[in-house]
Amino acid sequence: MGLPMYGRTWKLKDPNQNGIAAPANGTGPGYLRVMKYSDIVDFNLANNASVVFDEETVPTYSYAGTDWIGYDGMESISNKVNFARANGLGGYFFWAVGFDKNWTISEAGSLHNIFQGW
Repeated sequence: MGLPMYGRTWKLKDPNQNGIAAPANGTGPGYLRVMKYSDIVDFNLANNASVVFDEETVPTYSYAGTDWIGYDGMESISNKVNFARANGLGGYFFWAVGFDKNWTISEAGSLHNIFQGW
């Protein structure tokens, strides 16, 4: 199972409507609507972005003003790794591991495997 280390960005029509499937009217920050995970972490800090984990659909998203980014954060990755284990999948991979921020997500995924006996 693939775990992306990047997010997709949008410009919200209304900054007060910012959940999953909120109306958008264009692309957000990043190159061609894509932002590396390391850049997402920096963006969130620099813009005091709100970070939300959506328990129903499992992704993480953040927003600041009209900028919106959907991605896999720590909770998303943990849920997906647990899903892979529970369903007997042979493993998972990160794409692209070089997009991580200080190996935060990579180490969490690796430590999860070591401590859970995968």
